[in-house]
Amino acid sequence: MATTTSINQFTDTRLANVVLAPFAPMTTDEREWTIHNLQETDVAAAKLLFQKLHSFNASLDARFALSADWETYFDEAIQQALHGEQVLALIAYETDTDRPCGFVLATIHADSGMWYYHEWVEVEGLYVEDRWRGRGLAEALLGQACEWANSIHQPVVQLYVTASNERAISFYQHKGFSQTQIIMRKVLEEAS
Repeated sequence: MATTTSINQFTDTRLANVVLAPFAPMTTDEREWTIHNLQETDVAAAKLLFQKLHSFNASLDARFALSADWETYFDEAIQQALHGEQVLALIAYETDTDRPCGFVLATIHADSGMWYYHEWVEVEGLYVEDRWRGRGLAEALLGQACEWANSIHQPVVQLYVTASNERAISFYQHKGFSQTQIIMRKVLEEAS
């Protein structure tokens, strides 16, 4: 993949004086899409893509439906990404139409200190529009998230995928991810 240079850099305030690797606008050799750090002007497009992702996830499992105030939490995560605070948000646009076609949102997840391994990068959202699936865009977005994790010295990247989403599971396994947990759920009858 051909890449171009960008002056966009962000700093992780948790790691004093560490400048994270810039994520340059990236295109394929055929220039089918461009990937760049999310900017303020991209927020509405990223929000729409995130909503599409979770509409799809909710169609597989109703418990993945977004809450009524999901936009508040999304906006908070995006503001952290815009200010370089432990969040990576990238968006892809079609080169010929300038339509948004994919995004990735990754954060530094901090679990309780009672666990020996309590911090990693978590991919909170990866979405690619239907017409771009199977064409390398998801791989490019995930690859940049993994590069970001490596640049901030986080050796583990995790994500959640709905158990019935076989295509996504196959994709992630092909990219070196393996199943480490199974989440069990029992929905209790409501108390009368």
